Amino acid sequence: MQPGYYFEDSVQQQERERIFARCWNFVGFAEQVAEHGQFLTVEIGGTSVVVQNFQGELRALHNVCTHRFAKIQEEKCGKRALTCPYHGWTYDKEGTPFIPGNAKYFQLDDAGRKARALRSFKLEQCGRFLFVRLAEEGPTLPQYLGPYADILLHLSEIFTDQVDDQRSLWQANWKLGVESVLEVYHVGLVHPESFKNYVQARWEIDVGEGFNNGVAYLSENSAKWWDGVRQRLKLHQSQRFPNYDHFFIFPNLAIGLSHGCLMSVQTYTPLTPQTNELHYRIFMAASDLEAGRQAAVRKAVVENVTTFNRVILGEDQHIMEQVQKGNAQMSMAPVHGSNEARIRKFHQHWHHWMSLASGENAKRD
Repeated sequence: MQPGYYFEDSVQQQERERIFARCWNFVGFAEQVAEHGQFLTVEIGGTSVVVQNFQGELRALHNVCTHRFAKIQEEKCGKRALTCPYHGWTYDKEGTPFIPGNAKYFQLDDAGRKARALRSFKLEQCGRFLFVRLAEEGPTLPQYLGPYADILLHLSEIFTDQVDDQRSLWQANWKLGVESVLEVYHVGLVHPESFKNYVQARWEIDVGEGFNNGVAYLSENSAKWWDGVRQRLKLHQSQRFPNYDHFFIFPNLAIGLSHGCLMSVQTYTPLTPQTNELHYRIFMAASDLEAGRQAAVRKAVVENVTTFNRVILGEDQHIMEQVQKGNAQMSMAPVHGSNEARIRKFHQHWHHWMSLASGENAKRD
């Protein structure tokens, strides 16, 4: 991938049209919009999208009022009707507006109001994971996810206790954010006092059909610590993922699992060609403890894992912002070793989607 791909305006515009509009984008979790009136908002390739609960039915709609083009839901999440804060136009699940003063000022009949309906987008769910696709045509979510569909269903059942939800602005292209989690070659120098001690100097990579996975084996001390936490808090540990297991779902969703007890979910959303927003959430496995039992232990564990995660991501942010600066000074493409095969897989997928003509849809590779 040439250096210009990380900072040129024309490349980001093509990414919006060819990747983010046509791919399924992870937007949040079902529990965020479980009740009538609850909503969440996301930016997908420069398009503001609101996922809103209408009497138990979830819809994904354009989050821009069709009257004078104000954003309708201004917060990242909340609970309120889909009502524009500017003039009070209120939208139903079909995106059709109720217009205050319509008879007096606008005289729009039903057809006229429907002509002012919000754009609607495809919304599908895999377990608790919600995905949106802007393009009308394309693969279903199960087709797109391939072997990851079963994994997400499993994770949805295990990791139900959210303990952190944070966002940070990176002065780096979104693809560099993704690349920061796709290899552990950098761990010794970038994370010498943090992640280096968390895992052994041993990892495995799977970039086979439909997969972009990595497994790092926990250090003896880390595994013992998690075993103690699991026993004290009576966690429903995932038996399928006992190490540090990492999955990447194109275009920008990364999931890391620790000893089957903790899950980190990260997205890297492009803002400008040289900036992205990292949004990460941390979940612990469900527990059999009664409410209030072992509260002090749980609090200490949460403080430990959230601080540890923030340190690691801060270290990644620092080095990737330096890489962003370096890209602007280079003309040759970077070189990737066999231990960076997950990055090559990501680049392969990126080139595949970018090469598709309008109207074409990629099959999962």
